[in-house]
Amino acid sequence: MPTLMVITASTRSARVGHTVADWVANTARGRGDFTVDVADLQEIGLPFFDEAHPPMLGKYELPHTLAWAERVAAADAFVIVSPEYNGSYPGVLKNALDYLVAEWGGKRAAVVGYGAYPESRMIGQLDYVLRNLRFDRTSRDLQVQTPWALLDESGKLAAPAELTAELQSILDELAVVRIEAVAA
Repeated sequence: MPTLMVITASTRSARVGHTVADWVANTARGRGDFTVDVADLQEIGLPFFDEAHPPMLGKYELPHTLAWAERVAAADAFVIVSPEYNGSYPGVLKNALDYLVAEWGGKRAAVVGYGAYPESRMIGQLDYVLRNLRFDRTSRDLQVQTPWALLDESGKLAAPAELTAELQSILDELAVVRIEAVAA
């Protein structure tokens, strides 16, 4: 069964990102065709890139880099859950992406953005970086507008059916590509 890593990109103390990521992860788990690994960048706590060698050489020496590289290498596909900050994505996400090169290459990735606006400028900027890292991108991404307005009384994201259907379609695309890669 392929492993889907859901990356939570917000590290703010008061954040809704983990709630959006939980919705993505639980939706993926409910399908039964993924093993899901939630990588919360707040918990991982990578320092600003501090290796002696550039990531393109793959000469990782520090324990946090080795652990991150192993975890990313074990994933088959990614959903990056990110807020939009001032028209872009958080620096902590850029740092986590910049730690590695080979481990990302050729793997499928989708972005679930969230924020106050119906269209995300962040997704377009992040797409450029993901393509530069040689991710194989899904045909679409998803924007969750005002997710804090979608929380139920228990604090979980109660996404409308059309939003969940869009997420399912993205997950279908991630799962199909992995099956094709295994068959090749």
